[in-house]
Amino acid sequence: MNISPIELKKNKGGKDYEEGYRIVYFYNDKYSIGEYCQTIEGFMVGFAETNPIFDDDDIPKFISIDDLLNRYLNDLKEITSVALYNVNGECIASKDREKKLI
Repeated sequence: MNISPIELKKNKGGKDYEEGYRIVYFYNDKYSIGEYCQTIEGFMVGFAETNPIFDDDDIPKFISIDDLLNRYLNDLKEITSVALYNVNGECIASKDREKKLI
């Protein structure tokens, strides 16, 4: 899905992110633009099991983009898919939830 760079660049305060990445969540009939990070590896902070984070060892190690997207799918059961976008509008990767066969 193409998402406007204008949407991807805007933060909640109305300022633009010049560089970086956004997570986009997809539901059955809509999408929601989520977290921003300057680096792809930076998204791993959201998966730390301790809060506050006292040490870098509290943050899971970045393995791959596929692993990152799987973590979002595992944590957020209501989403149908998730994608990683550059704020310039380029979709870096996306992953759909696997449908279970009955």
